[in-house]
Amino acid sequence: MAPSKNLSTQQRTRKMQKLLSALNKKGKPMLGTINALATEFQVCRKTITRLWSEVKKQITNNNTVINLNNKRVDRETTNKIKFDEEKFKAIKYELKGTRHLVAKQMEVSQTTVCRWKKNKVIRKHTNSIKPTLNENNKLHRLSFALSKCEYDEKNDAFKFKPYTNVVHIDEKNFYLTRETQTYYLAPGEVEPHKECQSKRFIPKIMFMCAVAKPIFTTNGDVFFDGKIGIWPFITQEPAKRT
Repeated sequence: MAPSKNLSTQQRTRKMQKLLSALNKKGKPMLGTINALATEFQVCRKTITRLWSEVKKQITNNNTVINLNNKRVDRETTNKIKFDEEKFKAIKYELKGTRHLVAKQMEVSQTTVCRWKKNKVIRKHTNSIKPTLNENNKLHRLSFALSKCEYDEKNDAFKFKPYTNVVHIDEKNFYLTRETQTYYLAPGEVEPHKECQSKRFIPKIMFMCAVAKPIFTTNGDVFFDGKIGIWPFITQEPAKRT
């Protein structure tokens, strides 16, 4: 027996047309017609029989137009939970951090929330903390940005300085190892041994890096790539409080 499936309205109409074209003199489908349609549309025999019963009922009632719409699809579409935008906007931000919280506040399942996200009814937003700037901070930032600009008399506009005489220096800390590390080993291979005096204070190494603006020739070739160097701090000194 072929697996049962939900047929579209177009498929139901095609089956009805083939059934009507294969009727005998008594108004019944010829022998083997139902089995052939079930094989063609990959449905069970009961599906074809149920459709034929529906067609006969409408013919008996003298319907001028036979309606074969897929009622199951219409029912599923009607029963879908609608998104209440006003209710969603009224929820506090603290209660909209996870799908579980959203589903609880909207009184729906998490599957419904996933469907809303997939259909772009709601969207995911990652929010990060911004620095609090007073008027004096804003003024200093504006002054710093303006100090990096210069006036171009030829084009009557401001432009950024070339920065060809500026070197940027920064330092970066790296842990010498991780608290937990994953390795892939061959059968019988000796497992690595790591030890540290305290997991809370894993040794670090500091590097200082210096870079500058790259310089190109008129042909586009790299004259200076801007990479000046990187140096490790190999000496250890106790921290001094200021």
